[in-house]
Amino acid sequence: MIHIGPEGPIGYAILRMFRASGHPALLHRDGELAESICHAKARDDLPLTEWPDTRFFTGLYRHAPIWRPPLEAWREVEFLRRKLPHAHFVLPEPDPRWSLWRIGRPDARACWRHHTGLPDAALPGLWDEQIETHLANLSQMFGDDPRLIRFDPRITGPADLAARLNDILPMAAPPFDTWPPAPGPKVDAAALMRHPEPPVAASDWARDVAAFCLRGIDNGADGGLAGLSRHACHWDGGSIVATPEGGARRIAVAPDEGLAVARTGRHFKLLRAEGVVNDILRLDRRDPVWIDMEDSRWFGSPQGDPLDRPVLCHNRRAGAVNAVLWPLPDQHAIGLPGFDPDAPPDDIPFEQKEDRLVWRGMISGSEMTGGVRPGAAAHVLLSQLADPALRDEAWSRLRNTNRLAFIRRFIDDPDFDIGVVLAWGFREFARDPLLRPFLRPRMDRTDFRRFRYQLCMTGYDHGSNFIQAVDGNSVLLAEDDGWEVFYSGRFRAWEHFIPVARHLTDIRAKLDWARAHPAECRAMSQAARAEARNLRDPEARRDLMRLILDGIAAAG
Repeated sequence: MIHIGPEGPIGYAILRMFRASGHPALLHRDGELAESICHAKARDDLPLTEWPDTRFFTGLYRHAPIWRPPLEAWREVEFLRRKLPHAHFVLPEPDPRWSLWRIGRPDARACWRHHTGLPDAALPGLWDEQIETHLANLSQMFGDDPRLIRFDPRITGPADLAARLNDILPMAAPPFDTWPPAPGPKVDAAALMRHPEPPVAASDWARDVAAFCLRGIDNGADGGLAGLSRHACHWDGGSIVATPEGGARRIAVAPDEGLAVARTGRHFKLLRAEGVVNDILRLDRRDPVWIDMEDSRWFGSPQGDPLDRPVLCHNRRAGAVNAVLWPLPDQHAIGLPGFDPDAPPDDIPFEQKEDRLVWRGMISGSEMTGGVRPGAAAHVLLSQLADPALRDEAWSRLRNTNRLAFIRRFIDDPDFDIGVVLAWGFREFARDPLLRPFLRPRMDRTDFRRFRYQLCMTGYDHGSNFIQAVDGNSVLLAEDDGWEVFYSGRFRAWEHFIPVARHLTDIRAKLDWARAHPAECRAMSQAARAEARNLRDPEARRDLMRLILDGIAAAG
């Protein structure tokens, strides 16, 4: 049995009824149920095959993370009915105030706003229209078909519903006598109308950024695909996403619906490729593209394998050939940290901040070699640290990775508030006596803004905190690491930030300079904030992506 209504407490209550009767039942599973149905529909496969023993499914939606499209598989009844001819469907009549309850949920609001381009005030109307269409389709689709069990919770109580379901599956007495109250509005509709307008980018912004992203395209270049990662993809502009070797990726594309859906359990770097395809579909484009959203892409550079065709990537080495920059879906999308128009501004003036430099980050980056290309990755050395046979050598090399070497130099310096925070996958190392002296508590945006100087330090490629750090009343000191991302051409050393040499060899001198030049620091901070606003204009972002695709097409 499948609940074909929107999310809310009634679906959860029916789930409890099924479980109390001994029937396996599933709720949402972080969007996996919706993904299974939508992926299967795009491929015309059987849905929900991952859970063959389940007797009731509810919560068939996905609104997070916001950079992935919203999925509402509970509206895919025609497909479910065709593929699952023996299934029954249950529909509690939706409460008329439901859309005003949903708009108060930040994940749903941000996700739908990001993918439709509509302001908050327009979303309840869209959802109400979708509900009306859904109900009308059900009436036409089922008629008096007993497979649809439609009821009004105001009239039909839990015991009455259990009696109706008992003809299909044996049902025990429900564990409650009444339905939970319908969700009331979480926000004032008038408040939605006061939502601020998104920033408007400079008129030349999209064209200037696109030219930077397309720099280095050469359709006559030698090379091949040897430098692509194992997560690289080729989308044919239709329904097929393939590996570089031509094998099928488990990313289903429904071009007519403008949706790409990766099968549950895919590596997050393949979800980035799904995100790029959805970026293109939202433009109503179907351009075939090569995509490699892996970190630290050396291809096309003198130190990497040559590319003979344009490949979309989120980072490249300066001067690389055919490495075309594209915003990283899970980091650079509008609405994410640093790119969120709703984020509160920094309210601490420069002169009132602590006169120290702040940094927190993971142990990423690589072993310093003295050459352009670094040595072993920090996460590899960190994993070896747990092996007693490798521990001594691993620690000797880990100490020489760029981030940890910097932390070791300045961890006790009163001018620096710096430290390592461990990724969840390495949390057991929090007790390691070799690493524990360098660990510090995590900080949120408010914590960072207490400090006058922030630091962007390279990891495996460009430091991911650049925009969050530059978008405040602090001044940013940024390592010159040789990496570029889509916005790099707009931020210039000494105009928007203070440059620091590779491996931070001159960090002390640059901090001394900043302290001696507060007026220049305030000017850089102001210019950086103005430039960062351009990154949050949705229409300019769409224009940028169109221009990148146009440039690839023009290059043949």
